[in-house]
Amino acid sequence: MSEEKKIEDFNGNLREVFDEIFSLRESNMITTIFISIVFLLGTMHAFDWNKNYYDDAIYATTSEDWRIDFETEILTAEHTEVWQDEENKVIDFFMEDFPIRDGYFYGAVNITIIPEADENTDLTDPLVQCDAIAGDIEVNDLTAQWDYEGNNLTGQDSSCEDIYLYLQIYPDYTGNNQSSNSPNEYQALMPWNLDGWGEGILSIAVELDVNSVDQLGPVSQDDDEEITILVEVHTFRAKAVYNN
Repeated sequence: MSEEKKIEDFNGNLREVFDEIFSLRESNMITTIFISIVFLLGTMHAFDWNKNYYDDAIYATTSEDWRIDFETEILTAEHTEVWQDEENKVIDFFMEDFPIRDGYFYGAVNITIIPEADENTDLTDPLVQCDAIAGDIEVNDLTAQWDYEGNNLTGQDSSCEDIYLYLQIYPDYTGNNQSSNSPNEYQALMPWNLDGWGEGILSIAVELDVNSVDQLGPVSQDDDEEITILVEVHTFRAKAVYNN
């Protein structure tokens, strides 16, 4: 039966259409070529899609150079009180008493413990006796970076000098500008917009040990000292600047 005769005898059945197509030599060759082209194009398209997807993923995580600048504001509080010899007092500062502006966060706290002193005092004078003072930031439930290596939670002095203490409140905040490798500004600022830090009570423990020279008579006797605690709460707002 000729190929023309087979086509004429077609009764419209779809299965017979495919049987007839694949029974023709020329059709088989064309079909093979067509399937090969489709497979090749599909492979190329899949490769191209995967490459584009990979490139997009790489682009989404590509490091961009951002500089994180901090606008800072310092809030202060001061407490002055007289300590008796060998007296240990704990002075509490409530963080809620340091109201911060919208968009700002608590960054760190500087504490200065200031002994009573006269600016005209001559420390080489044997009648001048500097009392021993010890100060500590007490570890408590205040949300802060208590394990930060740069903290200075304790100090002492017996030379009439100020004592300086430091506690980092916000993670990684040092007051210095930072850098960020992030794909966009939003992600660059994400680490600097976390709530919850700096909530609680800042407790400062101060102990006094009075020094006196008995052999110099009553003029050298001293059994108390006025001590001032200065609290400086550093707050910040972060800003991302793209480095071209």
